[in-house]
Amino acid sequence: MERNERITKNEILFRQVNERILEIEGDGWRVDPVDFMCECGDVQCTRVVQLAVDEYERLRSDPTHFGVIPGHEIPEIETVVEQHPHYLVVRKDGPLREQARAADPRA
Repeated sequence: MERNERITKNEILFRQVNERILEIEGDGWRVDPVDFMCECGDVQCTRVVQLAVDEYERLRSDPTHFGVIPGHEIPEIETVVEQHPHYLVVRKDGPLREQARAADPRA
């Protein structure tokens, strides 16, 4: 597997973890904001980004978007499409865009 595909798979994994976090938070004891995992491509990353539920939902409205800590973006394979004080929204580019779309747990 090529490096960029592996990075994208890592990001998809973190997105799946965040979907589960949101599911748990919605089970009766809604907390807002929520501590989500950084969705960067570094499998060793354990950083957390605090997002309001509506911020996360807006991020997830496009299956090719991921939320990362500033400095965790990878310009070779993704484009920063939004900058916020404590997180960035990156969009997968090229063929990795379809990989991200196909792996969307909400699709």
